Amino acid sequence: MARTKEPENVIHRHFMRRWKDHIGKQYGIFRSVVDSVVLLYIGIPAMLIFGRSYYVLWEEELPGWLMELPYAVIPLLLYFLIHLGGGLTTYQENADVLFMHRNEQWNRGIVLRGILVSLVTQALIWGLIILILLPILLRVYTMTGVEIGLLYVIVAGIKAVAMLSENLIGIYTARWRKVLYQSLVQLVLGGVFIVWAFILHPNRSLTVAIVLLLLTTVVWLVRLRTHTVGLFEAEIRMEEYQKTRLTGLVLSGATSSPRKARSRPWLFRRSNQLLRSRQPESRLAEAMMKSFFRGRDLVMYLQFIAVGIAAVAAPPFPVNVVVFTLLMVLLYYWLNGFRKHFLERDLLAILPISPELKHNSVVPSNRLLLQPGVVFISAGLGVSLFEAIGGVALGVPAAVVLYVPYIAKMLLR
Repeated sequence: MARTKEPENVIHRHFMRRWKDHIGKQYGIFRSVVDSVVLLYIGIPAMLIFGRSYYVLWEEELPGWLMELPYAVIPLLLYFLIHLGGGLTTYQENADVLFMHRNEQWNRGIVLRGILVSLVTQALIWGLIILILLPILLRVYTMTGVEIGLLYVIVAGIKAVAMLSENLIGIYTARWRKVLYQSLVQLVLGGVFIVWAFILHPNRSLTVAIVLLLLTTVVWLVRLRTHTVGLFEAEIRMEEYQKTRLTGLVLSGATSSPRKARSRPWLFRRSNQLLRSRQPESRLAEAMMKSFFRGRDLVMYLQFIAVGIAAVAAPPFPVNVVVFTLLMVLLYYWLNGFRKHFLERDLLAILPISPELKHNSVVPSNRLLLQPGVVFISAGLGVSLFEAIGGVALGVPAAVVLYVPYIAKMLLR
């Protein structure tokens, strides 16, 4: 009996050491991003704002737009978060091939403990998410405690199946087969969850049947994962991918992937003129705009417009006007910085660009860069202030005729 317990104790100690090392590494990555200054000026105010907002959701009268929020938003949001969250970590290491991988009992012990820790961690995370949504579920949709509990169990089960399936598919397949199988799994799980959330959730018998089906699937996938044989390299590849996801997220803004060389750009393929004037400052402004919209900043610009439209369309008056003003200032600061950086490039140093030409190109350059963002965000503000069609009809011309020239001439020099 003692001989049986001794290997289990050794496996448990090995796993606890690896688990503590993993937590220490993740904490170190977190500390490299969030230092005391960031915590003081961003973290603490954000927590205070969140605490105040959460108190309002429980104690004060809810805003009208929140009371009219359709229930479909909650299931779609939850399913989006399911595939946005973390994956399965089994705490395997490359050095296991020397000894532990040869001992099936030890290897399965480490993998099983890693799976259980991952499942418990995700269960706690989803419990926190449901707790955050609890005032909305109770006060807006008048859900009972049993309904909320069943929603939590279904979501946690869907997450467990998705996490185990992703890991197994990554081990057994590669390339297009991996993408195909993962897409099929997501489609099936999404269909089950959406159909239950919209149609079947009042039926307790079907809900219990779905819970038992998810539980059976999780047990089967866990057994299949712990009995994986002959694919140690693929297991390590998936393990390293999961362990370095946070590092990749932190460094995503610091490094960039190499760009594919193209003989012709996608935008402005014929390099047509954008302004009627053929003065040197107009040509310089055209070159600046084409360089911006052909580069990587275009994606961020589109994201800024999308977020800006939502930010000015959702809040009530006069909050939306204040948000609109702040967005315009932020957009100006960013695009004006790009204009200055463009004029300092090494390629332009060989051209005869005088200080007067740089000064005269400020207004047309910033007008071309600002106009798309200002027009669309102004349309979102118009929708918030007036009716949908009338808001667009009033917001866009007002931005083109009044706001853009004013910003270009008064602020952007």
